[in-house]
Amino acid sequence: MGRVAMKLKTSDEPESEPESERVSVPRFAGLGAIAGALSGLFGVGGGFLIVPGLRRLGLDTRNASATSLMAVIPIASAAVIPYAIEGNVQPLVAALLVVGGLSGAALGTRLLQVLPVRVIRICFAVLLIAASIKMLVTVSEGELETLTFRVDAELVGLGLVTGMLSGLLGVGGGFVMVPGLMLIASMPSAMARGTSLAAILPTAIYGTWVNSRAGLVQTRQGIAVGVAGAAVSAAVAVFAAGSNSRISTVTFAVLLVVIAVSMLRDKSTS
Repeated sequence: MGRVAMKLKTSDEPESEPESERVSVPRFAGLGAIAGALSGLFGVGGGFLIVPGLRRLGLDTRNASATSLMAVIPIASAAVIPYAIEGNVQPLVAALLVVGGLSGAALGTRLLQVLPVRVIRICFAVLLIAASIKMLVTVSEGELETLTFRVDAELVGLGLVTGMLSGLLGVGGGFVMVPGLMLIASMPSAMARGTSLAAILPTAIYGTWVNSRAGLVQTRQGIAVGVAGAAVSAAVAVFAAGSNSRISTVTFAVLLVVIAVSMLRDKSTS
């Protein structure tokens, strides 16, 4: 009987395999392709789409957030290249964002393990709606503002907020960073997108390292999403770098509202 029980248990083991392990790689790659398109088009990491997508494919919220941040690295790396070629990356501004972003990511990755997901989701949605309204009402398409001490401090603060969101929710933070750059430094839309992508990378790398040490990253799924997303983001960014800034700004603002509503409607606690 003991041998029979052991055999039965062994034969049942594949049934307990997590759903995410049974999903085919093409479905993760498809998710990455969609996120990559948004990354190249709007200068974001795509995590706001990857996280809910990974949850639908079987990962819980904490694993989805950590794995999403890993996927953001290749996606943002590929998307930033066309923007840099067009001169739409401001290295000094990106550096100021990174200074705040690394500190924020350290805090966010810690909070990921302790804070109620529902509370963070609500605050996040409110922030998205506020950012979208601000973009539509007061966006300036003038010349880049002179980097005074006040502007520098505000940029570091912006990096701190986006870094915390990055570590906590597994997003690159571009959907906050892009409108923030347009409002704080009067950046043109294309330059804000390119600079945002450049600033996302160090924060995502650091956050992924911390999450990996905590055992939260699902590497195979992250690679599938990231590689597919990188291929698409590079192609889309070539088009987006020269696109009409006002149209992309309005479209992006509407997208933020759609994401916010989706987050508010999600009542899950996992």
